[in-house]
Order: sequence, then structure tokens, then C-alpha cells
Amino acid sequence: MTAKNYTGLLGVILVLVGGMCPMLRVPIFGNWNYWDIDTVLASIVYSLSALALIAAVTRKQGLLRFSGWLLLLMLVFTLTAVYFKANDYFSFIPLKKLAAAATRMIKFKWIGWGLMFAGTFIIILFSGKEKVSLKTSPKMPG
Repeated sequence: MTAKNYTGLLGVILVLVGGMCPMLRVPIFGNWNYWDIDTVLASIVYSLSALALIAAVTRKQGLLRFSGWLLLLMLVFTLTAVYFKANDYFSFIPLKKLAAAATRMIKFKWIGWGLMFAGTFIIILFSGKEKVSLKTSPKMPG
């Protein structure tokens, strides 16, 4: 395996570990990781991580970069959805000040989000195409 494959593998590990870390603190329910936030989105992200893992092991740099971009898209979508859901979570409370106070009690835990985004950026940035050296290419006849 090349260094790019190892960095892709490191990125996948960071995404998987970040998904298991606490990402949201909900007052009564406790800390939520990616799976607790939404099982469908978590299934998609873990499947894309498995695809990236397979691409890193089999040296498919294009597939690794593609899965990295899809992971980034899913993470941005999830972060946006969680932000809007957290702001709308207590909308059933008729008193607006009480609802706003309850909304402020929901806290983001940035270590999980940070690990997932760092792993995704590592996958994208270090999964470029292999450069072909002119010294190792066969000589042209004539």
C-alpha cells in the first residue's frame, strides 16, 4: 500500500471514531452520537465509510476521492439538519421565551463533528491521482 492509501485509511478511521463520539447534548436524553441523531443518515455515512475503506485497501484513488466527497456532502447535510431541528425541537411549547431557553440547552459536542470532518478532508485531500514518473516509463522506440 502507498502512503495515500494509508492516509485514506486514517481518514476512514477518523470518520468512524467521530461517528461514535458524542455529537449532541440533549438535556433529558443525554449525549447523542451519529447513530442516535438519525439512523438512516448514520447508515449512509457508515456505508460510504466502508466504501472508502475498500477503496483505500484496493488502491482505487478515484473511488476513495468520490466517497470522500459524498461523505462531506452527507456531513454538511446532517449538520444543517441537526441545527434546524435543534432550533425547532421545542416549538410545541406555547411560551416563546421558555421555548428559546429550552433550545439553548441543546449543545453541540464538537469533538465528534471535528473528527468526522477532519477524516473526510483527509480522504479528499490525500486521495489524488498517482503521478507517473517519466524515469520509470518505458522508452519509446526510434
